Amino acid sequence: MSKYTEAIMKSAQELEKAEAAHKAAVDRLAAVRNHCGQSGYSVTVNGVTVAVSTCDSRTYQGTLIRGREMIHLGALKALGAELDAAEKRVLEWRAYLASIVIK
Repeated sequence: MSKYTEAIMKSAQELEKAEAAHKAAVDRLAAVRNHCGQSGYSVTVNGVTVAVSTCDSRTYQGTLIRGREMIHLGALKALGAELDAAEKRVLEWRAYLASIVIK
């Protein structure tokens, strides 16, 4: 294979990895926004796990546990930053792949 073909294949593979990471970030952010449905979710930091959201037995909806709103907001902010970084990586790889093909 030529160097041109190898560069295109490598950047296409990297683009696929970036798109998979982007999808995972979107899914994680959506799960936290929706309190993971009826499951609720927990946050783990340095091996310490704190439950943030649980299922309300009266409404069967995920609700925040009292006093843990700031943890929820922190999780949203961290996952939002992860999503932004993943979007940038996808755009960079698309631009790089386009620049190789256009040359």
